[in-house]
Amino acid sequence: MRIQHEFPAAAEYLASWIRISAEGRDWRRVERLANLAAALRAPNLSAVLVGLLEADISGLNEEDLVDILGEIRAVESAGAIFRIIKRRLDVDAPAYWLCQKAILSLSELDTDEAERYLRSMLSDWWPKPVRWHAAVVLCVEDDLGFDEGSMLT
Repeated sequence: MRIQHEFPAAAEYLASWIRISAEGRDWRRVERLANLAAALRAPNLSAVLVGLLEADISGLNEEDLVDILGEIRAVESAGAIFRIIKRRLDVDAPAYWLCQKAILSLSELDTDEAERYLRSMLSDWWPKPVRWHAAVVLCVEDDLGFDEGSMLT
């Protein structure tokens, strides 16, 4: 990546720049910097993103931040990812885009904690599409009797 070669110290500052942008409520810049920080594997990125998700900020693109946490395999983010799913479940319906990204991110973390959260989403408390997506990443959708054709229509 060109920026990494021309400005090797930039990665060290990205988490701070994300915080400053968030304080100014410049969500577009937060998202761009977060994506750059993920590509550069910037230190402290996961802590900053988890903090933003936990703050429950209106206007923030939570889907992208959840996606990035999975991409960088931020194992410490499992609880925050699960909490945002629960907090946003009603507003995420009917497509459950945030839930889908969160489920994929939890599966990428590959930890016992993340798997416990995914397994908990198989209960009847969760909407059927969410249960199905969790079942797919856990490879148990057939065992639970989900019909893929009916889930995708």
